[in-house]
Amino acid sequence: MFETDREALFNQGIQVDQRRYGPDRQVVDIFYSLKNSTQAAPLMVFVHGGYWQMLDKNNSCSIVGPYVRRGYRVAVMDYNLCPNVTLGHLMEQFRDFIAWIFDYAEHCQSQGISFAGHSAGAHLLAEVLKSPGIITLARARMVSSIIFISGIYDLREIWNLESVNPKNILGITHAQAEALSPILWEYNDVDFWTFTGMHVIVAEHESVTFIEQSRRFAESLRHQGFKTNFKIFKKYDHFDIIEETSDDKSEISQFLRSIDE
Repeated sequence: MFETDREALFNQGIQVDQRRYGPDRQVVDIFYSLKNSTQAAPLMVFVHGGYWQMLDKNNSCSIVGPYVRRGYRVAVMDYNLCPNVTLGHLMEQFRDFIAWIFDYAEHCQSQGISFAGHSAGAHLLAEVLKSPGIITLARARMVSSIIFISGIYDLREIWNLESVNPKNILGITHAQAEALSPILWEYNDVDFWTFTGMHVIVAEHESVTFIEQSRRFAESLRHQGFKTNFKIFKKYDHFDIIEETSDDKSEISQFLRSIDE
């Protein structure tokens, strides 16, 4: 199960500060430990999934405990959901978050930043790689890793599925689905990211579509010059690959720990 009980986190000595980067649901929880998370601690930023229309930061805390216990601060962010915004508008608002989180990290003099996104959150996270005017060379050099977990990278394959986009809740056309697909983007300033590891991971028990989109997205990043690792996690499905990040001994947690070593 997700480690969503905030009382359980508090019982571990984990504190939380709530910050705002915009109106409505544009809120960020910053988790830390008074014992081992200084203001300048490295920062892990997590973006939840839910097909851009479900879930929130309160049930997306599984990744918090292990990182805080290792001395990180962890930022878990919310965003406005479709249909209250279109997917295109949501991605514009996500760029506002990117600017905000780098401002926060610079203010705190963070020792570094890692990003992770799951499912639709992995899709949003690709915006970090194509945000001119927000990402400078100095900011890119702050980022040690970007972790894409069981993401959606080609909206052309799913935008017209009633199970994913009922009555076009995302508010997009086929042309917009193409324009909003990270697998098709050409990324500028690839040289900025020389010191950042890109990790595209996916669960073994996903649909063929999810696995192949992850594989092709990793190939696209690698082809354009990013240092990219692709991995299929055996025995996991779309949900427990993120749920088990709450367990320090799980295979996914050990993998995430190895990225930082």
